[in-house]
Amino acid sequence: MSSNSRQLLAFVIFICVWALLGSAALALHVNVVAVFIPWLIGFVWGVGYITSGPTDANLLVKRWLQMMVGAALIGGAISLLLS
Repeated sequence: MSSNSRQLLAFVIFICVWALLGSAALALHVNVVAVFIPWLIGFVWGVGYITSGPTDANLLVKRWLQMMVGAALIGGAISLLLS
């Protein structure tokens, strides 16, 4: 089995398990926001881990969260200027 096939298989298994965990948390009537935020961050980290390893996955999540905060700040500033 080639390296690309192993990565694809790991990715598909990860997606299935991660979706089942999120679904199970929602079935237990946990707050949607309390499930969504860790689920989304874990998904980004898991994809980074599968493709490049734990160090790059940590960096990917860090940069992604910085980008999300920056986008929220810029969007907030623009909305304040336009209102």
